Amino acid sequence: MTVSEGTATQTLRQWEKIAARIVHVGGTNVITGGLLPYSPEATEALFEGLKEMTGKKRPRKTLILDDDTLRLAAPLFTHAWLFDTLPRVLGEVQPLVCNSDGDDIVFHEVRFPLETGIIDKDIADRFAGMDDLRQENPLFWNWLGRPPAKGDGRPSHPDALVAGVTMEDGTPVLGNLEIKGRFLVLMVNSAERAQRGVELVQNILGKMVRTPLTSIQTIEQAREAYAGRRPSSGDIPLDVATPLVHAMLDKQYRATLDEPVGMLGDKSPRAAARTKAGRENVAEWLKYLEMRSSSGPDPHDPMATYDFSWIWNELGVEDLRR
Repeated sequence: MTVSEGTATQTLRQWEKIAARIVHVGGTNVITGGLLPYSPEATEALFEGLKEMTGKKRPRKTLILDDDTLRLAAPLFTHAWLFDTLPRVLGEVQPLVCNSDGDDIVFHEVRFPLETGIIDKDIADRFAGMDDLRQENPLFWNWLGRPPAKGDGRPSHPDALVAGVTMEDGTPVLGNLEIKGRFLVLMVNSAERAQRGVELVQNILGKMVRTPLTSIQTIEQAREAYAGRRPSSGDIPLDVATPLVHAMLDKQYRATLDEPVGMLGDKSPRAAARTKAGRENVAEWLKYLEMRSSSGPDPHDPMATYDFSWIWNELGVEDLRR
């Protein structure tokens, strides 16, 4: 369908999916109202809603709607876009985050002053042989927990994101202990672990350490602190930053070509590109990468100016780049 419009295409990115109302006026098809750009997540939500409405669980490309059904489905187009866009615009997407124990993430740094006369070796000797402490170097120990029992109900909230660190054998790391000058520093990510860690240290070291001092930082505070330390794009000239970022992306994507990708059914891009159906999926995956890369507010940002052409050619799907 050929549509006459003046400004919409100036704001669109290649391969972006949109929703729009088209009417026939004076022999011409025109767009009335605004365009709704759809992220991949919003697109998926829309098609799932359409499938449920029609009662047909067909693949997306074979979904057929008659005019009457399409009229009834009109609100789905707006709702799918709103539910995806508004939280991001309003900054309301704040997922619940907990550790492997189900505790809310709050970073705690507990500093134990060493008693007069106590040296690093005294601390190491006391920690030696403790099952819960694994020494990584003369001044650093991992505090280890027990793997969670199957069906123990953690995390407490079903939508929470679980953030945690494990050893190579899967043993969870509850925190770290490090000797820094005249302090033994305990680092953990929840109030509950901080309390347990303080009791652990005091039970092992006793009067070798004094009363600890604790500092606390929330996830939001940590994010703001990181943003404050991170240099802005204006601090690094584009002619310096761009080749560095592009070289990093070259290395990253070249490695990805031989690794499983969820959008490709956990096949590597090279493996998926060997079949006709796989080639179509690889093209959709590359389009997704390009749209994500160019979605930033600054069109001159190194991420936005990255050229994906070599990946299309490498995988032999350049004919699908349309």
